[in-house]
Amino acid sequence: MKIVCILSLALAATWPAAGAVEIVRKDATVTEQVSADSLLKAGDEVFQSRDYPAAFDQYGRAAEQARDEFNRSVEVEALSQMARMSLLMEKKDEGRTFLEEAGARASDSDPMGWSRYLGVRGRFEWKDGDLAAARKTFDDLYTYCHVNALWGRAIDAANMLAIVSETSDEQIEWSLRGIEAAEAADEERWLGPLWNNLAATYYDLKQFDSALQSYLNARDYHWRFSQETSKLFADYHVGMAYRAVGDLDNAAMWLRPVLAWAERLDNHSAIGQACEELGEIAVARGRKSEGVSLLKRARDEYKKAGFDETWPEVWDNINTRLKQLGQ
Repeated sequence: MKIVCILSLALAATWPAAGAVEIVRKDATVTEQVSADSLLKAGDEVFQSRDYPAAFDQYGRAAEQARDEFNRSVEVEALSQMARMSLLMEKKDEGRTFLEEAGARASDSDPMGWSRYLGVRGRFEWKDGDLAAARKTFDDLYTYCHVNALWGRAIDAANMLAIVSETSDEQIEWSLRGIEAAEAADEERWLGPLWNNLAATYYDLKQFDSALQSYLNARDYHWRFSQETSKLFADYHVGMAYRAVGDLDNAAMWLRPVLAWAERLDNHSAIGQACEELGEIAVARGRKSEGVSLLKRARDEYKKAGFDETWPEVWDNINTRLKQLGQ
């Protein structure tokens, strides 16, 4: 109870009182009389733009307004999303406090609040490395959302179950169930990420033909519904999969524009990945000097992206590959 009181006071000091409330949208900031539910929806819009700090602030406004309205459901959703934004901003300890407050207020008789809380709790369990607990939470969420006809959140649960499953067979099963549910519910915006995750599972299993087709499917939906960076990586993955199946011509045809696109965006991760794939294509075609030059550039870009600290597997692989080539 003490934690709840402290956080309530902190929120009251940070966000405006009820009445005239700022709504932060992607294109403008306006001041008007709005409900807690409207503020929550505005927060979801900002979240979809991946501006996590702004989304955190917007969810905070929603939580404070919900308290003034005695709207427990919206308050639980907003607090849960504040926890999720904190997790995405790598502030897990701070986020856990908001999650605990949401859990103290959540009830399984409230479908919207309870489902949002479970979805975020499962993500914390996943990031904590407690995959058994995460699987249990997401499985409960999937069943709960089906019972309450919350189809979008059921799809989210299936997607997360594909990520935290123990075996590749389970990952494939949950990916396919998520795709089937998204198609049945006409939730096409989910299909890009769902097909992408399934493709990644096939790729890890070296089932490259299936991976290629899945990446092509994912690309179609990303180009219809996603932002520019997601479209860029959708094209990259198609090129990567073409190289994996041995179709070097198609691989190069996809990857060269990806490299130019990534350079325009100054996206070091994407530049590095495109250079690595193009370098391997050059080596496979017998142009070792060109390939080594591209692989060295890939390593430089990975360094700029911080992969030597944040993604050691990629960093170690590129250095090992250059050593294999005598560098």
